[in-house]
Amino acid sequence: MDSDMLATLILPTVKADPRTSVPVLIANIYSQLRYIPSYRKAWIAKQKALEKMHGGWDASYNEVWQWCQVLERYVPGCVTDIEIEPTYYNDRFLHGCQVFKRLFWSFKQYRDAFLYCKPLVQIDSTFMYGRYTHRLLLAVTQDGSGRILPIAFAITLGESTDDWDFFLSRLRRHVCPQPNICIILDRGTGILSAIKRQGSLWLRTHYRYCLRHVASNY
Repeated sequence: MDSDMLATLILPTVKADPRTSVPVLIANIYSQLRYIPSYRKAWIAKQKALEKMHGGWDASYNEVWQWCQVLERYVPGCVTDIEIEPTYYNDRFLHGCQVFKRLFWSFKQYRDAFLYCKPLVQIDSTFMYGRYTHRLLLAVTQDGSGRILPIAFAITLGESTDDWDFFLSRLRRHVCPQPNICIILDRGTGILSAIKRQGSLWLRTHYRYCLRHVASNY
């Protein structure tokens, strides 16, 4: 009994609840086949079942471009901006093959709401999990009652100056072009370098450090 057969067997259970634990799946398999797979085999079977549902990790990258097109078509006013780069193998250019680099997106509802919020933007990042090693960059603002409103997102390879410049330039261009905006940030060198970079759209902008980040470093 290999993991492919087990994946087909447990697929309905995983579809009903993708968070079903491996021990529960083992019990499910035993109830149907009177066979107890190892934990590892059951875990692999679950991963294959999830892949049957959502596609593989690598294949999901091929759908990013289509995802952007769907957003712009069916979510009026949604802004997406994707960066890709050419692919080389043994110093040879591969025609028709491109690699995902960065992605920015923002919804019109958030941009419209920002006009009625405080003139400040808080920016931060977080790690992505699983096989993805990218960063999720995000910008949020506050309304008059102090409630948080997300306004823009980006996925980048890391937090380099180029990554932050990609995010901040599009944030300025598409979401908050108005003057006298204050941005709140941590003291990351990538963010500061992007703001101070020659030609940056944020050069004449007020910025302050997030006290939570400052306190956590001491």
